Amino acid sequence: MIFNTFQDFMERWDGSPEGWIAYISNYPELFEKIKEDYARYGASWRDYLKLLDKRKPEEFPKAYERLREALPKIAADVERLFGITQNDYNIVIYVGLENGAGWVTEFMGKPSILFGLEAVAELGWYDGIGGLIAHEFGHLVHWLMRNENLEKLEEEALMGLYTEGYAQRVEDILTGRPWHLEYDGWFEWCARNERCLKEEFARRVRKNEPLNPFFGSWYELFGMKFTGYYLGYRFIRWLEEMLSFEEIAKLEKEMVRRMILEFLEG
Repeated sequence: MIFNTFQDFMERWDGSPEGWIAYISNYPELFEKIKEDYARYGASWRDYLKLLDKRKPEEFPKAYERLREALPKIAADVERLFGITQNDYNIVIYVGLENGAGWVTEFMGKPSILFGLEAVAELGWYDGIGGLIAHEFGHLVHWLMRNENLEKLEEEALMGLYTEGYAQRVEDILTGRPWHLEYDGWFEWCARNERCLKEEFARRVRKNEPLNPFFGSWYELFGMKFTGYYLGYRFIRWLEEMLSFEEIAKLEKEMVRRMILEFLEG
């Protein structure tokens, strides 16, 4: 099912925090997820209301139209390739507080993809929105194949290399390169510096240091963003030399952990 809140947003939002709160309050489960997303980092969602001030009025409709144009074909491809139908999940289209351009979570009792139009606008992913959709469907495919809530799996930060890598590989299958998160020279830089990225990831794991700089859009590592997605993709490609795609999706957590450490050392 598609929960499309965009028209409600356009009717209620007047550019003020109060207008956004009036809109999002109509969707209590969604509002609670936005609050919880910031709370787990020790932050308050209220501190991020000012983010909406950055957006020009035309940016929201542009992100919305691009999303609606690209979504049907990718959903059809996912059903054709992976046997996952629209009865298996929900899609939520909303305007949040830059919690993510796309994220997969449980909503209305089903694994669901949430598309944040304000984050799409912030990242400028209008032309690459097909890749973003494919990436989030990658998480959904993984969730349904494992029959496990990926958010709980990702409570161990190390698992992000596995889950994001799997989603990146699905995006690669569905839409090819350039990926939605690529920018000029990014892939080539990551390929040249793969050994360095592996060593830094392994060092952070050993020292129990945060892995966010590999993944978050607000971070850089060695002057580059999103390097964890490249490294995760390479991890999945490495696993594909030994296992089927479905077997990779269903690996036991302890096996994933061991394989990641082996990959990083290789």
